[in-house]
Amino acid sequence: MLTGIAAAISFKAGMFNMGIEGCVYLGGLTAALVGTYIKGLPAVLHISLAMLAAMLVGSLWLYIPAKLRAYRGVNEVITTWMLSYIAILLCQFLVAQVFQDPNDLAQAAQQVRTPYVQATAKLAQIIPPYQLNTSLFIAIGLVIIFYIFSSKMTFGYEHTMTGLAPDFAQYGGVDIAKVRFYSIIISGAVGALAGATEILGVHYRYIHGFSNDLGPSGILVALMGRLNPMGIPFSGIFMGAMQNGARGMARTSNVSLDTVRIIIAVVVICITAEGLYELLKIKSKVREEE
Repeated sequence: MLTGIAAAISFKAGMFNMGIEGCVYLGGLTAALVGTYIKGLPAVLHISLAMLAAMLVGSLWLYIPAKLRAYRGVNEVITTWMLSYIAILLCQFLVAQVFQDPNDLAQAAQQVRTPYVQATAKLAQIIPPYQLNTSLFIAIGLVIIFYIFSSKMTFGYEHTMTGLAPDFAQYGGVDIAKVRFYSIIISGAVGALAGATEILGVHYRYIHGFSNDLGPSGILVALMGRLNPMGIPFSGIFMGAMQNGARGMARTSNVSLDTVRIIIAVVVICITAEGLYELLKIKSKVREEE
């Protein structure tokens, strides 16, 4: 749901942010470091600080591609995508060389991971021992904020019109460069928040590879939900059910995980085909008008 919102924020402004996965990793690492090395804070402040720090890092990471796209016309797909790979590898390097859990150094099969976060930085489980945690309420709250922004606020109208008809928006007095810039910046912040909640609510430490394609899945969720704030929660739950169901089938039956993934891909293609076609039409229109 969170990465779906992150993708929808940029897509609705006509910006194709492909760097969400990198922001997920950066947000997860930042939250893990704040949760591990800052001590003595109450739980509410500690969790809030970790998440805000993660969002700040995610937004700063996409500052340069956002600036280049909004004010220089540089293709955001290429810059955000390449920076995503850099972010993932940078996180791996930093943890392996600087923040590696010292208890793992003596093990034969060493993993790239940090020490556990403080107890005050952990998100509470809703139904122990299951991993569902209070990040669900954060996601729902963000959905409500996104809905209010999109349908009730002037900025939300300008945001949508920039994606649908940038010339019309500019003629109406909208600063489309500013809208495009902030759509990518905020998208990165929300993507980093998704990584932070995954670390603080599930793993309780940064483990390299934790994301499991949360960024690309968020893009599919946004397309399946038609970029609609009310559609994204349902598409997010649907996507999560399919992915976790696939793993369950692979564990308990003779059905190959790859076979189930192919079925999931076919379902997603059928659902998102129309939305992807409309999105590509918007992108084509924006390029022609520029």
